[in-house]
Amino acid sequence: MTTFNDPQMHRSMDDHPRIATRHDALLISKGPPVLYHLNTERKYIDGTDEKVRWWTYGRRDRNKQNKVILMVGETAAEKTTMINTMINYLLGVKFEDEEFYQITDEEEKHEDQTQSQTSDITVYEVFVKENPTALTIIDIPGYGDTEGYEKDIKMTHYLFKLLFDEKGIHYIDAVCFVMKASQNRLSGKELYIFHSTLSLFGKDIENNIVFLLTQAAGGPPTDALNAIKTADIPCRRDEGNEPVHFLFNNQQKAKREKRYERGLKVSWEKEDKSMTEFFTFLEEQNRKSVPMTLEVLKERGRLEACFSSLVDRISEKEEKTEERKQIQEALRLNRDKIEKCENFKFTVHKDEKKQVLTKNVNVKYLICNDKATCCSVCKETCHDEQACWWAPDPSKCEIMIDGHCTVCTGKCHQDKHVKENKKYVTVKSEVTMTFDELKQEYENTDEKTVTDFDKNKYENTKKTHESDVKESENITAIERKLVNDLEKIQNEKSKLLDEAYVAIMSLSKIALKADSAFTLQHLDFLIPRLKEEGKEEWVKDLEDLKKTGEEKKNKGAVQYLMAFGQQNWNALLQK
Repeated sequence: MTTFNDPQMHRSMDDHPRIATRHDALLISKGPPVLYHLNTERKYIDGTDEKVRWWTYGRRDRNKQNKVILMVGETAAEKTTMINTMINYLLGVKFEDEEFYQITDEEEKHEDQTQSQTSDITVYEVFVKENPTALTIIDIPGYGDTEGYEKDIKMTHYLFKLLFDEKGIHYIDAVCFVMKASQNRLSGKELYIFHSTLSLFGKDIENNIVFLLTQAAGGPPTDALNAIKTADIPCRRDEGNEPVHFLFNNQQKAKREKRYERGLKVSWEKEDKSMTEFFTFLEEQNRKSVPMTLEVLKERGRLEACFSSLVDRISEKEEKTEERKQIQEALRLNRDKIEKCENFKFTVHKDEKKQVLTKNVNVKYLICNDKATCCSVCKETCHDEQACWWAPDPSKCEIMIDGHCTVCTGKCHQDKHVKENKKYVTVKSEVTMTFDELKQEYENTDEKTVTDFDKNKYENTKKTHESDVKESENITAIERKLVNDLEKIQNEKSKLLDEAYVAIMSLSKIALKADSAFTLQHLDFLIPRLKEEGKEEWVKDLEDLKKTGEEKKNKGAVQYLMAFGQQNWNALLQK
C-alpha cells in the first residue's frame, strides 16, 4: 500500500517578509497588484525521485463539498495562470483588493522555452473558511514536451497511481482542456496531448469534458471551436451542440497602470463572470467515480503487454515458417545427393531465445524499478521493465487475472512467474549445418527442438527399410514433418492474431478514445496480417478504427508520436 511521507509541512520562504493579509501567504511582489504565495502543506506519494505532489491550502474540512477537476493542456496555453485564477475566485479576491494569490511555484512558461518547469503531477487542494466549496485541482504537466514519449508514459503511470491509491483521488467532476482562444487549428503536438489524455478514460467521462479558452479577446472564440470540432474531440455539448467552453483573458495579475486600469477592470469582471459560470457547471450532479477509468488504464496496460508479447510471438512464428521453408528448399535442391547417401551443407536462419539483464534500460523514466515480469515455464517476457512499474511482485501485476497470466503462451499461474532485472530477447543467427547433422538432430531431439520429429516413427522406419532406401524415407519423413510444422505454426499464428484483435476491440468498448495514436500503431501491424488470414469482417472493424487516424485530425498526433523516436515500434512494423 502506498504511504505518504511529509518531508516539509510548509513552504519556507524566509527571504520574503510576512505582511498583513486576509490569507496565510507570503509576499512576492508589492505590485500593484500585490502578489502573494499561499502557504501550503505539502505531501508526496512514496519517496520516488519524481512523484505525485499533494499541496493543501487551508484546514481540511470533510463537511465541505469538494469539487475535483483534472487540468490538461500544453504548457504555453497558460495553464498555470488558469489554476491561480481559480484559486483567487475561491478566495473571493476582487479587483478593488489589488492583490493576487499564487499557489503554484512555477512561473508561466514562455512560448520560446523548450522545457516544462516541472515533470511532476501536482494536486492542489484548497479549503477557504468562508467558502462552502472546496476545490481539488489535478495538474498534469504539459504532454509533448522535449523530454519525449517516455516522460508522457511516466505521467500516465503517475496518474494511474494517483487514482488507484487508497489515499488518492476516487472521483472527478470535470476534465478541463486548456487552450488558447485564438487557436484556428490543433497542431500534431496538441492532438497528441488530447489523445494521450482521452485514451485514459472510459466513455462515461465524456459529458464532464469542457474547454477553458485563455487569452480571449471578448468576442466568440470561433477559431478555437472550429479547431475542436475538426479534431472531433469528445466533450460536453450545449443546447446548440457547441463544445462547452469558458472564456478567460488571464490579466488578473497584470501590472496596474492608471491609463490601463479601466480596461483591466472590465477584463477582471468578464473573467469573474466566466469563473462563476464554470463553478455553476461544477455544481451539477455530474460527478464520475473512477472505476471505469481505472479499468481503462489497467486494460490498456494489459493490451500493451499483450500486444507486445503477441507481436514477438507472431514474428517468431513467421521466422520459424521461414526457417522451415529454407530447410524444404535445401532438401529439394539436394534430393539427388540424398538419394546417393551423400552428405551436404546448407544454411538456415534461426532465432534463439536468451535472457539478458535490464540494467541498460533508461532508468530516468522508470517509476519504481527496472524489473520485468517473466514466465519461467514459457520462457517469455510477459511485462517488460518499462511497463511493469508499480507491482511489487508478479501476483500484483496488472496482466494477472484470477491468478493467471493473460500474456504468456501457456497462460501460466502467477506462481510460475518471477519479477527480476532480467528479460527474454530473441537473437537471430545464420547457421550452417549438414544433412547428417539434421538427421542426428532428428534422432536425438524432443518436441521442443525447432526441427521436431516423431522418434518412434523414425526408428520404425529405420528398422524396416534397407539402407538403400533409408535416406529416401528420411527425406520423406522430414518433408512431411516440415509440412506439419508449417501448418501447426500457421494455426498458432492465427490464434495469436485472434487474441490481438479481441484485445483491441475489448479496449474500444470501454475507452473514450479507442482510436488514439497508440492504438493506431497497433492496427498497422495487425491489419495486413488479418487480411492474409481472410478475416475480412475483422479487417473492416480495424480499418474503421483506423479511418479516423487517416484523417487529418489524428494523423498529426500519430506523426508527433512517431517524431519522438519510438524505434521499437518502427522495428516491429518493419518485420
